[in-house]
Amino acid sequence: MKQYLMGIDNGGSEIKCAIFGMDGEEIAVAGRRLPISVPAPGFTERDALQVWEANAEAIRESIEKAGISGKQIKAVGLTGYGNGLCLVDGKGEPTCSCIVSTDNRAADYCRRFAENGAERAIYPMTCQTIWSAQPAALLPWFKDNRPEVLEKSAWYLSIKDFIRFRLTGVFACEMTDASSGCLLNLHTREFDQKIFDALGIGELRRLMPPCLESTDVSGYVTAEAAKHTGLAEGTPVAGGYFDIDAGALASGVLGPDMLCLIAGTWSINEYLRAEANTDYDKNCNTVTLSFLPGYFLVEDSSPTSASNFDWYVRTFLEPGHPGVAPGELYRQCDRELERCFTTDNDIIFVPYLYGSNSNPDAKGAFFNLTSYHNSSHVLQAVYEGVAFSTMYHVKNLRRPVTDYRTARLSGGVAKSRVWAQMMADILQMPIEVLKSGQISAQGAAMGAGVACGAFASLEDAVEHMVQTGGVFEPRREYAEYYAGKYAAFERALKALDVFHTAQPEEDQTCSQ
Repeated sequence: MKQYLMGIDNGGSEIKCAIFGMDGEEIAVAGRRLPISVPAPGFTERDALQVWEANAEAIRESIEKAGISGKQIKAVGLTGYGNGLCLVDGKGEPTCSCIVSTDNRAADYCRRFAENGAERAIYPMTCQTIWSAQPAALLPWFKDNRPEVLEKSAWYLSIKDFIRFRLTGVFACEMTDASSGCLLNLHTREFDQKIFDALGIGELRRLMPPCLESTDVSGYVTAEAAKHTGLAEGTPVAGGYFDIDAGALASGVLGPDMLCLIAGTWSINEYLRAEANTDYDKNCNTVTLSFLPGYFLVEDSSPTSASNFDWYVRTFLEPGHPGVAPGELYRQCDRELERCFTTDNDIIFVPYLYGSNSNPDAKGAFFNLTSYHNSSHVLQAVYEGVAFSTMYHVKNLRRPVTDYRTARLSGGVAKSRVWAQMMADILQMPIEVLKSGQISAQGAAMGAGVACGAFASLEDAVEHMVQTGGVFEPRREYAEYYAGKYAAFERALKALDVFHTAQPEEDQTCSQ
């Protein structure tokens, strides 16, 4: 009986369940979108039990689409957005809605910890600054604003940990995910009481469950979960990964000489490093424990990638092309850019429609528009702006591009040969694209393959399951053009700094 691996990805906008062959072939994918509740400004929540039901539906549908039996799933792996918060009681019942990683209710706590020195004090242990959707900020918020929830709660779980509990009945967290929450000592790989004390939540250390390694078998699908999902009772479930780790693993990143670029809704840019910065004053990137033993994952990211292009297509192209599928419009854009690309195009697009990677208040913008420009010029600028944002992140990793042997590219940008070539030309380095369209789910499935013994190691899993779809070599003749235009892009970012800095009102009185 042929066997398969399953990866489940609980993203911020969509839940995906994918089934893969042992050679990395994508057999079937099912997804579910759930609305986000915004009960107050800055709050982003979902009903935890609805999230579980959506996962169960996606699992059942993926098995049905694959035309296989649940018994043919050899192991299950999970991944999901990092941080946020799922609080449950001793029986695993949610004590409040689960908080999504876009939540901003605890922003004032981040400022407080930066100002009172707590962030600086814990930095040598966490190697991170605190941001608002981390449990390091959310748990203090709950202590001050909803203490009754904490009184009822027995465990803190991430979103993937919650789904793993529903599958196995085991309470546990996992090392890569836990390392992103600013509560774990990255050097001892333990939840450190000194961190909790510094944040004023010493008593809440009790909420932290046992912490698994990613390729540990966390438990097995229970009889109840099997009836609900179509999986076979007793199927092993792996610890899983923080989604940025799952993406890097499925990109085949096994050492510090490879750059991982995930250009989808977010621009995620990362590499492996043997050491982590512990100097608070030299902080510049997000550092977490990586999927590969002995390495940290260094990351720089923002929501400045292909989602901005989706906005352009949805806003300016779809209304004039009723009935044309988005995928076909994307292909039309590629053909248009190939036909009309020019180095005589000075429009700069800043892809900050959903967030910024420089000034936190900055918004999207076009610079240098004149009556000479047409829709093709604007289209080229949108492609370039997204690629320039990737370049900005790569530069912010504070490592010479020449230190990387190659870059592996996945996400929406990787589906466009025109865009992938542009990335190579801008970065002036080889770009390898990946075949898988479900990169995070595939990484989760690969880890599950190691956990159940289908693969001897992560290296073995990469050898068997990672498939590349071609290499784009940088064209030297475009190096000067893109160097000049990227310099203009950086000037545009500085202009936005000026625009979004509050200025005192000018004196309106006139001298006589």
